[in-house]
Amino acid sequence: MPTNLPTVPNAFIGRESDLDELLRLLMAVRVVTLCGTGGIGKTRLCLSVAHEAVEVFSDGVWLVELADLDSGALLAERVASVLGVQVAPEGDPSQAVAAAVGGGKQLLVLDNCEHLIEHCAELCTYLLGACPDLRVLATSREPLRVAGETVWRVPPLSLLPVGGGGSDAVRLFVDRSVAGGGLTWTAQDDAAVSALCAELEGIPLAIELAAAMTRVLSVEQIRSRLSDRFKLLTSGSRSAPARQRTLLATVEWSYRMLSAPAQLLLQRLTVFRGGWTLEFAELTCPCPGLAADEVLATMAELVDKSLVLADGEAGGEARYRMLDTVRDYARQRLQESGEEEELRQRHLECIGLVARRLGDLIATCDRRHWPEITRRALIVDAMQPNLYAALGYACRTGLVDRGMRICTDLQWVIVAGGRFDEAARHIDALLEESAAAAPDLVAHTLAVRSVVCFFGGDVAGVERNGAAAIRLGRVSGDLVSEAFAMIMMCAVGAEDDGLSLERAAELAQKAGDRYVHALVIYVRALQAQAGGQIREAVRLYEQMIECHRDANDWGMALAVIGLAQIAAGRGDLEAAARHYQYAQQLLDPLDHRGERIRCLTGLGRLAAELGDFDTARRRLAESLALSSGLGQRAVAVELVDAFADLALRQGEHARAVRLMAAASALRERMGGALLLGMSGAKIQELLAPARRTLGETLVAQLWAEGRTLPWHQALDYAVRGEPQRPPSLAAPPPAITPYGTLTEREREIAGLIARGLSNRKLAEELVISPATVARHVSNILAKLGFTSRTQVATWAIEHGMNG
Repeated sequence: MPTNLPTVPNAFIGRESDLDELLRLLMAVRVVTLCGTGGIGKTRLCLSVAHEAVEVFSDGVWLVELADLDSGALLAERVASVLGVQVAPEGDPSQAVAAAVGGGKQLLVLDNCEHLIEHCAELCTYLLGACPDLRVLATSREPLRVAGETVWRVPPLSLLPVGGGGSDAVRLFVDRSVAGGGLTWTAQDDAAVSALCAELEGIPLAIELAAAMTRVLSVEQIRSRLSDRFKLLTSGSRSAPARQRTLLATVEWSYRMLSAPAQLLLQRLTVFRGGWTLEFAELTCPCPGLAADEVLATMAELVDKSLVLADGEAGGEARYRMLDTVRDYARQRLQESGEEEELRQRHLECIGLVARRLGDLIATCDRRHWPEITRRALIVDAMQPNLYAALGYACRTGLVDRGMRICTDLQWVIVAGGRFDEAARHIDALLEESAAAAPDLVAHTLAVRSVVCFFGGDVAGVERNGAAAIRLGRVSGDLVSEAFAMIMMCAVGAEDDGLSLERAAELAQKAGDRYVHALVIYVRALQAQAGGQIREAVRLYEQMIECHRDANDWGMALAVIGLAQIAAGRGDLEAAARHYQYAQQLLDPLDHRGERIRCLTGLGRLAAELGDFDTARRRLAESLALSSGLGQRAVAVELVDAFADLALRQGEHARAVRLMAAASALRERMGGALLLGMSGAKIQELLAPARRTLGETLVAQLWAEGRTLPWHQALDYAVRGEPQRPPSLAAPPPAITPYGTLTEREREIAGLIARGLSNRKLAEELVISPATVARHVSNILAKLGFTSRTQVATWAIEHGMNG
């Protein structure tokens, strides 16, 4: 089933009955909000429910994490990105999400809504009104207060013994203590641990923090110190809930037990978003009171106290993060210290230094540096929230040159990484504030933006940014920017005086930039391949491989994938598979999503051609999972085409027609970018058997339906479950209800359905509400005995209602 839910790192303890009840509740109501204080376990319970719900919500379960989202104005964009929904440059992301979800049975999980509560409520109200089968599961410290909401107050863990064992709270304490190398459990500890959990009121975060201390304190020592700390906070805010005061006491107690350097480091680490490495901490956090050589030992102290969590690794380095509740508390202390602005500047300097080091290494084109390039690129990729936080800070504070320098230093990492939507938003924000920036730097940033547009399938963006980059590049004498942008302009067929790949190659060679020169060769190869000059395309791809052989990098993988596509087109499936597998090996060190998707899509096509449909569907589904929420619209066309080919080979003509139409429409919306998809003649050839099987009229209707599908919906439709025949062909057609049984308004709506109008378009056409349209459509289906709009459309055409 389609989902982006993360795996859970440790055992879910307690609340088993809550899981069952919440699942039943989601079947009965539209919105369930898990409410409670920080640390009460809202997110963990929410994720557990969502994992259980995957089998129920067949059209998708999507997690939207909001903790790092500062502006409610960007909420709908974040949801659209997670769902992989394309939003037009001037479009409304809320409407785009609603159109994508449509009538699908999906669960939207919004985690940490409290700081965006009004925006979350507004978006939920809109989506629930537009999408009849959508459900929302949210976590927040307060209710959303929207119509149809059921608020579930998340209780503390049970303190009552279960069967012959301890309570859920005790089980959690013991599990985390033993896992952390602390308490060795004996029967004598039962009473003391039960008492401690009762004093902590069963709050999971408080229990886990206390469990971490068993490495250095006995349970009785923890109890005595905890009691003292509670007393210190009894004069806190009387308006705060009791559980919140208890949690604050727990966090304060943990904080006060830290050494002075650890307190400083905890405060300063809150400047990071989504996590950090030791190198990032060592570059950013040393200030008065904490020397650079103290960071490692002090970080270890924080990890031991569970105030900082070791959360996997990136590039061979441990990655760290802190719980939101701890982060909120420590950030308040940072704000009180007056150091926050200085720390944000140091954070920007840290990101700038990391970017510059990586950019300089890549520019050497030296094979000896490739392992270090790979390591650093993996770290940057894992630290993307920090990259975007730094770019946002640079834009807000007028440090636009620094932000642009980061983008240009990381240009190949941004492009090869394939996560275009987020990068594009921040680059655009910097460009909007670039009036006073250095012209050569603006030119280079515009050139990077044009490349992002090209690989993201935005032809208009390539032309707009590319033309500006060329103009500024010529003024400032920046040969690389001019060449870079000119290549992209030529790639999309832009016509302008002085534009040519030959000129771009001259500029790149004069500037001594091997990567830009190799990009010229790649675009020439693409053009030759698209124009049927296969021998020339092969020669150019092989030339490109030679250019990149010293590095075995992304550029080499691009060329190998081109050779794979050519081999497949010639019918040499064995060679094609070999090329795709080699390209995957080249891509293994780094997470280059776009090219990984192309490899998996190509291998899926090969499996389909060999008749191994299960393998084909599995590989294409894996490709779909990689593409979610990245802005990979150019690659998406290839993926839709591949699913259409698979459906056609399996005899699922209706599905194939819809998917071919979706791919055709998406290609047109991108402006006709240089893509190696199906030509118009090829599409007509493939439609022939569908026309023979389904008839011209139904094929036309299916084509109209497919053209309205956003790529996310098209992919979901392609990959979901076993292919099904269209309802009109699955069984003998029902008896046609006499024409006169429909009202005049119902006949009018049936005719508009035959013209391919959605419910929203119907409502606009007839100046009535979408809800009223939905009722009319339901009545039409009931009166005619049909189960789909396709049957209604066919019936309406047969009765001349589509004029």
